[in-house]
Amino acid sequence: MKCWKPEDFDQAVLKGADISSVNMQDHLADCVGCRNRYTEWIEEQENWMWQLYPNVLPAAFTEGVMLSISSEEELFEDSVITAAETAVKEPKGIKKRWKLAAAAAALVLFMGAATFFSAPTLADIVRSLFAGYNADTGLLKAQKLGLVQHPNIEVKDKGYVLKIDEAVADSTRVVVALQLFEPDGKHDRNKIAFYNKNHIFIKDEKGNKVGEMYDYGSTDDFYYMMAIFPEPVQTDRLTVEGTIQQLSNTPAKTSITPGNWDFTFNLDLKEANKLTHITPLQGEYTSPDGMTVRLKRLTRMVQGVRLEFDTELSGEALKRSPGELWKEQKLFFHFEDLAGNEIHSVNTRKMPAVDSVMIDGNTPGNKPGLMHWSYTFKELPIDSPYKFVLDGYFVAETDGTSVEFNPQRLKEEPIKLDWKGDRLVLNDFMMVNQPTSEGDKLESSLYVTGDLHNEIFFDKWVVRMADKSEFTTQGRGILSPEGDNWKDGVTVLSSINESNKPFEFRFPALTPVPDKLTLIRTVVGKQYTNPDWSLELFEKKNGR
Repeated sequence: MKCWKPEDFDQAVLKGADISSVNMQDHLADCVGCRNRYTEWIEEQENWMWQLYPNVLPAAFTEGVMLSISSEEELFEDSVITAAETAVKEPKGIKKRWKLAAAAAALVLFMGAATFFSAPTLADIVRSLFAGYNADTGLLKAQKLGLVQHPNIEVKDKGYVLKIDEAVADSTRVVVALQLFEPDGKHDRNKIAFYNKNHIFIKDEKGNKVGEMYDYGSTDDFYYMMAIFPEPVQTDRLTVEGTIQQLSNTPAKTSITPGNWDFTFNLDLKEANKLTHITPLQGEYTSPDGMTVRLKRLTRMVQGVRLEFDTELSGEALKRSPGELWKEQKLFFHFEDLAGNEIHSVNTRKMPAVDSVMIDGNTPGNKPGLMHWSYTFKELPIDSPYKFVLDGYFVAETDGTSVEFNPQRLKEEPIKLDWKGDRLVLNDFMMVNQPTSEGDKLESSLYVTGDLHNEIFFDKWVVRMADKSEFTTQGRGILSPEGDNWKDGVTVLSSINESNKPFEFRFPALTPVPDKLTLIRTVVGKQYTNPDWSLELFEKKNGR
């Protein structure tokens, strides 16, 4: 099916074409460009509808729709337009736009659960999980499979109404569209803060808490509530328990309205669980510096694909990461098709890059050096071969690299460093005021510029005085990834504000400023980019 231009949708609706057909649904699900153009077109029609009816649809609108249904003729006959005109007088030249808006609304009303918009009225469309850009790949797939559930929750207190009309759930995550209406009937996106007395928990059939929903944001249409499970839940039913005890005038929170908007509803996972398939993986590689990677399995669920694998450090590698240091690890890898085109990447510094990780985690195994890893992606190819490519990894190791400097002369005599691939410049030393709840606090600040090949999040830095006393430093500033390939990216150190000051290492105030200090990196997040391994993966549809 060929791609459509925005004007094609206009002409199709005016001519009575069925753009809710299965072919169009499939095309929109697979074609990002057409899906975006379709979304923009729908939003344009909605905007025109709101200009005509800024608050609510007139009763004549519904009557006209029902009349057109009973007559089994066109969706909107002249009687609909006539009824609408009695409520709002059309501006000159708006006739065509009204027809398009009315036809779009009619299309939405009749497309049903298998289409992109499942709510029955225009007001609901605007606040649907599937309106605009709200729906991601997992939600669209769930909708196409008929897995959208309708809890029909409506709780009223103090004039406010909490509603939940749509929810999508599988063993990957739960997504809920929650709306709150003020006493005047207007939707309010800023009244509920999910902390303190407001929580939404997810429980399994045994009553065990398996997740807590958070406000994903990304839209003003509704509270985009989501809970992502660190591991696929093993249950046929989930219970959503909401405790909403107060509304506040966020972000100021100057006015709090206590009340009770608690709710509970169940979500059926039986059909979603039938669509969960596990593909065992076989592949093992040991890097030159002693990390072994073993792929284990792919678990395909309705809303995500979970990759699991183990890593293990050799005895020699463990010597470089004694105690608990070996647990501080991070891998970077990517997927590509057989032509070398990027599909997804993880922890890369390559810019730009495609990242669709929903949740990830790692836990230590039952012996030193062994780690269990999992990553859940929004989507991975099926019925099409692709490659897993290991680009490298970070692991915390003992360091001890140091430099002695006179803090009072740094501004005139900056010090350049090249530490294990990290290029740094010590630029200046100052005493600065740090605002606290108890007033300003004086601190020492060492200004640094440069870029890091290694991982600063695993680094530990101290400043040593002449009397051997040491102060742990705290980094302040912005860390920006920069790179154009999978192996050679760096982290650039820059200012946290617009003052153009460099990255800072903060530590307790040294007064008077001494003539000599020593900067020491006691632990380095050592980066290894010498792995050379890729493995072709192929997952059959439906696990067959």
